[in-house]
Amino acid sequence: MRKPLFLDRDGVLSVDVKPYVTDHSQFELFPWTVEALSLLDQAGFDVFVVTNQQGVALGLTPPEVVEACHAAIQEALLPHGFQIRKFYVCTAHKDENHPWRKPAPGMILAAGEEFGFDPTGSFLIGDNARDIEAGARAGCRSLLVMSGVTQSLDFGDWVYRPEHTFPTLLEAAQWIAASG
Repeated sequence: MRKPLFLDRDGVLSVDVKPYVTDHSQFELFPWTVEALSLLDQAGFDVFVVTNQQGVALGLTPPEVVEACHAAIQEALLPHGFQIRKFYVCTAHKDENHPWRKPAPGMILAAGEEFGFDPTGSFLIGDNARDIEAGARAGCRSLLVMSGVTQSLDFGDWVYRPEHTFPTLLEAAQWIAASG
């Protein structure tokens, strides 16, 4: 098996729409997303997306919109000869104590169990404290991109800090690919 790598969706792969993507027409990949994912694929990574989608629990995002957004990502990657290995989605409300809702590591651990790998030492790339914590709790090397909700490098109240910080997924992918 290739090396696993975990990505948050909104703010990492796509523009983070506030408050939620409620229609597929609002979903927009960053201009660098396909190039970054291509670099990761060429470097030998199987990419898994782990995303909280509370808008579903709130009744603002229909489940079929989440599916359509993921289909759009796969469609953009298809001409490049690879796909996201699997999308893990937690639609639970933030007040639920759901084991998949980040900052819990449940989606990452579920991927490891389903595909037969230990996520320890894998990379997780996210854009906020919940992502970084979920990765750290799963034993991942957590990287932060500044293309989403986090706009400051003040990590004062964060439970876990990122190993490295990058402007976008593209710079993170370049660093990972160069690191071997």
